[in-house]
Amino acid sequence: MKKVLTVNIGRKSFVIDEDAFTRLKNYLDNFRATIADPQDADEVMEDVEIRVAEILQEQLKNEMQSVNTSMVNVVIKQLGEPEATTNSDSEEKKSSSGNKRPRKRLYRDVDSKMIGGVCSGIAAYFDIDVVIVRFVFLACLIMVLTSFWAYVILWIVVPAARTITEKLEMRGEPTTAENIKNSR
Repeated sequence: MKKVLTVNIGRKSFVIDEDAFTRLKNYLDNFRATIADPQDADEVMEDVEIRVAEILQEQLKNEMQSVNTSMVNVVIKQLGEPEATTNSDSEEKKSSSGNKRPRKRLYRDVDSKMIGGVCSGIAAYFDIDVVIVRFVFLACLIMVLTSFWAYVILWIVVPAARTITEKLEMRGEPTTAENIKNSR
């Protein structure tokens, strides 16, 4: 018989067994220790906890199931072990871990928007300079009014990238703990 606890992770409530709780707490404490700026630590940890909650919810089959150590190990495997790395170390780690990148998704980039974030989202998706995309839209607008309607339709249809996970997906970067920490 195992002791279980009810905890809040990323603003969501989970029932977790004591061994899994200890493992996850140690992981999050180690990750917090790698954050250089203590003022950013709370925001980064909140983003990491939200991602942990998303991964755990994907694994739970029903609400009555408790989180176990194997589920926590899956979370740690997806997010990666926290390390205080330099840029050269992280580049070596990226190249040695293979070239498997997550699928890119098209979002409106609300952080670098001029009007609705459509052009900056397209630029991030295709990995080109946002000025080029804006210039193309402006040139099309001057030549043909249909690009205006295309922009409005894209503004309505394309979702905005609001969470750290969505912003990383928009750029095609994996949602690891290090990427969440570095995206601040």
